[in-house]
Amino acid sequence: MKGKNKKNQEAFREQLSKLFEVPPEVVSDFPKIVLAGNQEISIENFNGLIEYTAQKIRMNTKCGVVVIDGIELEVRKMTSDYIMISGTIIQVGFVL
Repeated sequence: MKGKNKKNQEAFREQLSKLFEVPPEVVSDFPKIVLAGNQEISIENFNGLIEYTAQKIRMNTKCGVVVIDGIELEVRKMTSDYIMISGTIIQVGFVL
C-alpha cells in the first residue's frame, strides 16, 4: 500500500508543477544539483552524508547516492536538506 500512496503523491506533485508552471524540483523531493564551474557544488533535497573525506563525498538522495570526487573538498554550508561543497570538483555521479 505504501508504494501506491507514494506514486499518488508523485503524480499530485507533478500536476501541481504543471498547474502553477513551476519547475518540478520545486514541488518534488528530487535533488537539484548546481555546479559553479569545477570549484563549487550545491545540492538541495539530499538525505544525509554517507562518506566525507577531502577526496570523496557520498550522500543519499531520492534518486540514489550522489558521489562527488575531487581535491580538497570541504562542506561550506549544510542544513537538513541542503549542502554546499567547495574544492576542485573532478567528477559528479549517481550510484543507483
